[in-house]
Amino acid sequence: MFVTFTLLKYAPGRHYRAFANMGRWMMNPFKSRGLQFQKMMGSGRQFGLMPNWSTYVFLAVWDTEKDAAAFFESPAWSRYINGTEGTGTLWLRPYRSHGKWDGQNPFTDDSVEHERLEDRPVAVLTRATIRFRALLDFWRHVPQARKRLQSLTGDLLFSIGVGEKPVVQQCTFSVWRDEKAVEQFAYRQAGHREVVRRTRQKQWYREELFARMSVWKADGLFSELLAAQKQTTPP
Repeated sequence: MFVTFTLLKYAPGRHYRAFANMGRWMMNPFKSRGLQFQKMMGSGRQFGLMPNWSTYVFLAVWDTEKDAAAFFESPAWSRYINGTEGTGTLWLRPYRSHGKWDGQNPFTDDSVEHERLEDRPVAVLTRATIRFRALLDFWRHVPQARKRLQSLTGDLLFSIGVGEKPVVQQCTFSVWRDEKAVEQFAYRQAGHREVVRRTRQKQWYREELFARMSVWKADGLFSELLAAQKQTTPP
């Protein structure tokens, strides 16, 4: 199994192209060999409610890396990204995942043994459908979470908030220097632990999923991520 996370950037004045592409995908999702699961999502400014009209994300799960590579070289994808200012893809191998997304967990495959790839950055994906009654409480805590992430210089290589539907369906995606950095934030950062506790206590989510993935390679807009990680990792 391979997962691809693709960033699509649109220049100012070209946002109409992004809207058209999103509508085209919603009416006719991609069909390609080995494509198991796909989502096209918009993004928010600094994880907030204000949309970022210039940035969209295509997330896909594939049977094999070869299937993914063939799709990104296909005419269908070339037509879709026509009008973008730039794109970049992270190629990922999931090794831990639990929860549901649209009633399924797309990042698990019982026929394959998944192992964390050593000495590689780690991508963390969290996705949730927020209960309507919990919306105000959830969004009230988002600025605190954003500040905690912004303070993690060095360990956090990339982060973005995206979603399928504004306000109620949210997904966060972040890339960390290594597994140790993820563990440090998840289990030793007091603010993060408090949010997790509140999430469980108040039952904010109707459906949620959490996944960790090893970053296999990066291209395009993401090409500098792995190079930067290699240059700054202590010997």
